[in-house]
Amino acid sequence: MIGEPEMEGDEGAPAAPGADPHADLRADVLSGSGRPPRPARLRPLLLRLRDRPWVWAACAVVVTSAVWAGALTGTGYGRTSAPDLHGYHVDSGNPCTYPNLRPLTDHLDPRALAQTPPTIAHSTALDHVECELTVDSGNDGSGWTSRYTLAVTVDLHKKTDPSTEFDASGEVVGQHPHIPGAAFVLVDVPERTTHPRGLGDRANLVSSQFRQSLGVRHGGAVFTLTLTGTNEWDPAHGAEPESDARPPVIDTTGQAANLVPAMRTLMAALSS
Repeated sequence: MIGEPEMEGDEGAPAAPGADPHADLRADVLSGSGRPPRPARLRPLLLRLRDRPWVWAACAVVVTSAVWAGALTGTGYGRTSAPDLHGYHVDSGNPCTYPNLRPLTDHLDPRALAQTPPTIAHSTALDHVECELTVDSGNDGSGWTSRYTLAVTVDLHKKTDPSTEFDASGEVVGQHPHIPGAAFVLVDVPERTTHPRGLGDRANLVSSQFRQSLGVRHGGAVFTLTLTGTNEWDPAHGAEPESDARPPVIDTTGQAANLVPAMRTLMAALSS
């Protein structure tokens, strides 16, 4: 016949015949302790925990971590406020217009204008728009047209502050990209970076002989205006001359100073 399972220690042993099962309880009451007896099933567990102090230490760590997590959540620790966009907005319109980029467009002596459709993207973290305005000028009947490209990019950071990346970009020497329409890649063209004042929180004007680029950060808004130029031959004047004194890429250093007031006009247009 299968008997009762044996319990560890004396507390699990069967009571002696004729013994009073409630003797311990009456003894506690008579002694004035008033403590209720521990259930028999808990006594072996408590005895095992007493011999394992690391269990109590682990429990203390878990409880302490939970308390700190609750406290930090309640105080907002670790959360950063959204950057200030200063009223700038990106809607369905095209920022690359003649009025939005004055007085730079005035100084280019335009004969014809062409816009590319803007690329606009909206998300909970970032609003983005980019576009281009092409200005043809200098068509003096010789068959050559000076074509300038004004590229605009606007990023509105709604969650994270872009200041660290933007400020660092003003100290980086970049490589020269291939300019559309050019027959060669520019190499070893020195660049000069300055920081015009009075534009947002920080401005980086990167100027080289054939490319001018102005970036501005104002709160969570980042603006970029880039100017490049090429000389285009008009096929209506026949075959392009095999040799000509006019270089394919336009020297734009004389327009570098005009990017600053043009950027002010653009920023004002996108904040109205």
